[in-house]
Amino acid sequence: MRLVELSRVPTPGHAVTHVVFVRDDEGQGRLITADYADGYVCVHPVTESGVILEVAQMLRGEGHGPLPAQECPHAHWVQPLPDGRVLTSDLGADRIYVHHWEHGELIREGAVILAPGTGPRDQHLLPVDSDDPAHDWRVAVAGEWGGTVTLIGPEPGHDAKHSDNGTIRVLQTVSLGPDALPKPDQAASLAFVPWNALQGNTGAVAASEGIAGLAYVGLRGSERIVTLLWDGKRLTRLDEPDVPGWRGRGIDCAGSRPRHLLAIGNLLLAANEASNNVAIFRLSADGEPNLAATLPSGAPTVFVRL
Repeated sequence: MRLVELSRVPTPGHAVTHVVFVRDDEGQGRLITADYADGYVCVHPVTESGVILEVAQMLRGEGHGPLPAQECPHAHWVQPLPDGRVLTSDLGADRIYVHHWEHGELIREGAVILAPGTGPRDQHLLPVDSDDPAHDWRVAVAGEWGGTVTLIGPEPGHDAKHSDNGTIRVLQTVSLGPDALPKPDQAASLAFVPWNALQGNTGAVAASEGIAGLAYVGLRGSERIVTLLWDGKRLTRLDEPDVPGWRGRGIDCAGSRPRHLLAIGNLLLAANEASNNVAIFRLSADGEPNLAATLPSGAPTVFVRL
């Protein structure tokens, strides 16, 4: 098996950091890009044969944050939601933009404002303890400059099926210390592993075992991977952040600048961009990462499952 190029089109935005394929409200394929340098979010139509067409939409961010690296909008991530909407991170303006589809057009309906200096980066949709997970969702956001993970979702008490940007809010913020700012530590990526994957369950398991689990966060600067507990509603530390070990301070990422993490079963992969290697950790039944192998790779930045 091999990859075959079907199309190649220019992106009007600069420095693309993330690309996601989705289907709009009419069932048509769309490719959405987050463009870091100028803050644009761009939408390209995609044919049924997989050919990418010229850009159809360009949505630009606005504002800036308090840090030198936040001098202007910096789009960084695209996160489709179970209810059909789309979130995008703006690292430069400390905002998560909220979009919905109208007749094939991506409409920006508002934004969730994060704490100044957060620098929202990668997002991850977490499984929820809810009777309506399609609308009662939770997204964890890695804050590059704040050294945090921020949990956002529909505001409790509102009709989730008819929620708009005004009913999406910050539900929780977890510090990844002890090396948060002003020390040079950057939260870059997050991966989630449910308990049933860690414990090797292949048959019928309790529903809670597929919802609860562990979230692993890569920190660039101190070159660590920190572990958080997810119970289907909230994220918590396993131990105090200054306690040595994987439950507290975290483990060494076996390289430099872990830009992206990916979980596959009970394996955790770390793309160590600056050290040109991929580190593979085997996760024990309690979630402890144990280095199993390192593979050479030229400045790895993102994993894509095929």
